[in-house]
Amino acid sequence: SHPGMRKKRKKMNFKLYQPLVLLFLIAFLMVATLTGCREEPNPGQTTEALDDETKKELDERPIQQFFDYRLVETKAGIRSWVLDSDLMNKYSGQRDVELVTVHIDFYRGGAHFSTLTADSGLANLQTKNIFTWGEVVVVTEDGRKLETEELYFDNTTQLIHNDVFDRFTRDGDIVEGIGLEATPDLEYIEIKQRVEASVLDSEQPKGESR
Repeated sequence: SHPGMRKKRKKMNFKLYQPLVLLFLIAFLMVATLTGCREEPNPGQTTEALDDETKKELDERPIQQFFDYRLVETKAGIRSWVLDSDLMNKYSGQRDVELVTVHIDFYRGGAHFSTLTADSGLANLQTKNIFTWGEVVVVTEDGRKLETEELYFDNTTQLIHNDVFDRFTRDGDIVEGIGLEATPDLEYIEIKQRVEASVLDSEQPKGESR
């Protein structure tokens, strides 16, 4: 072959491969750019921190919810009291359940004798102890009435008690004070501090005889 023709063939080969080299370089630069733009993890917000934050949000949500919730306590097969609530919320890791509105009917020998109502409450499903607060009112079948802002019912002793202001009304007589211990039928009631009584005098004043 002629030497001039070999030189010309080499030049043609160089021109043919030159665009391929450029394409390879462009592709390499694009990959390097994409790799450099990859988002790095924020050292101030680790995966563990995100998990903890999510866990906290989940802990604040109830794991169980029941509308028109009812809890019944019986003694020797006879109902002792019945609790009704518009909504019960149970949270993870807590023994007490949250009650939105509380209505408790108390019974003795199967006969109803008093009702406790409150805005909110907590109930321990193991001990059946109940704590209520808000506008708390106890009314008995014979008309006795207790008004307070919080009240604790001990299911073991069957007593209600608190350490706040109480107002007890019976047959027009009013007793007020701080701190209380009583039975749910309000037959036994002891107001502990700052007791003030207003007794209705049912006797009419007698006129002087002439």
